[in-house]
Amino acid sequence: MIKVDMKNFNLLKAKNRQKAALLAFALVAAHNMEGQAKREAPWTDRTGHARQSIQGTADWVGDRLVICLSGGMEYSPYLELAHGKKYAILKPTIEKNAADIINEYQRLVKD
Repeated sequence: MIKVDMKNFNLLKAKNRQKAALLAFALVAAHNMEGQAKREAPWTDRTGHARQSIQGTADWVGDRLVICLSGGMEYSPYLELAHGKKYAILKPTIEKNAADIINEYQRLVKD
């Protein structure tokens, strides 16, 4: 029989480390999508502000890990939704990357 001494094991500390590692993974994914969206935005820059304002973020919201990609200009919704979505980049970038992000997440947390 093998005995393992668990008296120094801190379950809360282990959970916090796991959450921190998953957040780091999500931040990398958000940063990668941000870069991709900035590179592939289909519009012609006038000032460059719309492209520069694209931001990828990630954080825990309760027990949910949320990755966001957003545009920070007041006209960003117009670029995403007007003209038959011809200039959309945020949603297409998320859709292009979602399956890979989920697959990698599942690989990280599988038992």
